[in-house]
Amino acid sequence: MPGVGGGSRMKERDGIDELVKYLRDSKEKLMMCGEFCNRIKLGDKRLIDWAVAIASGLGAHVAATGNTVVELKRRGIATRKMWAAEVIYYLQHDRWQEGLDLVARPDVVIMLGYNMDMLRAIVKALNTAGIETVVLDNVAVDEATYSLSRLSLAEWENTLEMIVNML
Repeated sequence: MPGVGGGSRMKERDGIDELVKYLRDSKEKLMMCGEFCNRIKLGDKRLIDWAVAIASGLGAHVAATGNTVVELKRRGIATRKMWAAEVIYYLQHDRWQEGLDLVARPDVVIMLGYNMDMLRAIVKALNTAGIETVVLDNVAVDEATYSLSRLSLAEWENTLEMIVNML
C-alpha cells in the first residue's frame, strides 16, 4: 500500500499526517540530498525541487552529497558539500559541530535522492549512532524510523506534494 512504512501499516493520508507531525516536532533536522536529486524528474519537477521545498519548510540543515551543492546554494539553501560517509562519521563520533556546523545534534536525518543499497547502509550506520531516520525515496527501508513504501513515480510525486503542502 502506498504511504509511510515502518512500524504498523497506515492509510496513506494518515501516515503522511503522522510523518509531517513527527518532522515538525523534531527539534534539529538534517537533510541529506543525494545525486538522484539532480537526475530524477517527477512530473515537471526534479527531485531537487522537492528537496528544496522540504528543507525550507522544515528549516532543516542540508548536507549535499553527490553534486547537489551547486543547485541547492543557487536556490538559497544553506548547505555543505559532503560525502555521505563524512556525514555518518561526524554523527557517529559526535563531531556534528565541527563537520556539519550544526547548533545541536540532529534528532533526525531525512534522506532523498539515494539508491536502495545506499539508503540501507546510511540508515544502518545512523541507527548505531542512535539517530532516527526518514527515507523520502520511493523505496521501503524497514530499518528507518519512517520510510515511504514502494511507490510508482506518480504516487511518489503525489506523496511529496502532500508532504510539502502540509509543512
